[in-house]
Amino acid sequence: QAYRSACICPEFRHYLNGVELADSVSLNPHKWFLTNMDCGCLWVKHSSFLVDSQSTKSDIMRNRSPASSTSTNVAPVIDYKDWQIALSRRFKALKLWTVIRKHGYSGLMYHIRSDVNMAKRFEAMVAKDERFETVEPRKCALVCFRLKPKRESDGSELNQLSLTQATLGGVYVIRCSIGTTLTQDRHIDDLRKLIQEKADRLLLLQEPENTRDYLLTL
Repeated sequence: QAYRSACICPEFRHYLNGVELADSVSLNPHKWFLTNMDCGCLWVKHSSFLVDSQSTKSDIMRNRSPASSTSTNVAPVIDYKDWQIALSRRFKALKLWTVIRKHGYSGLMYHIRSDVNMAKRFEAMVAKDERFETVEPRKCALVCFRLKPKRESDGSELNQLSLTQATLGGVYVIRCSIGTTLTQDRHIDDLRKLIQEKADRLLLLQEPENTRDYLLTL
């Protein structure tokens, strides 16, 4: 859901290949669409499935249908309370509408492409440091990497200590996910510096004690 917002950019729309076979598609604009928490979007192929499973039939909760109206210009009523369990919700769509009105299609594409470019830059920084390796190819603005252990048994300990970890195929990795509104290149530089400093300290702790004492006195 986090990266489906990227599909507004033509170069990322291949991630939606086969979407026509799905019954529903959802995304969270608060993750990469400059929208405050929380805001989710849901598209359904057949809204009747939702209505049939969650509709409340009490008379007091029914809207007047066009058939009972004296006006010929009344549009069919879509009762969104029947699309969910809760009978009422906050007007979350308003903040997404405001974001779209403010930034527009081109502004949102610029934001996403800028984050992706910063992720590419960070990925290149990781590749230049032989102490690190990327565990999976970068996806959009997400880079998964780890500090190479001197012994494979050391990997979990090292990478759990560094920033926020995840697990890919039983291997602990560090996740760098770029997507906040005000992130700039200088923040990527600061992150690289912080990671390198922590790597220096962790690798020093792995040295034999006599070697470590020698290094500390240099």
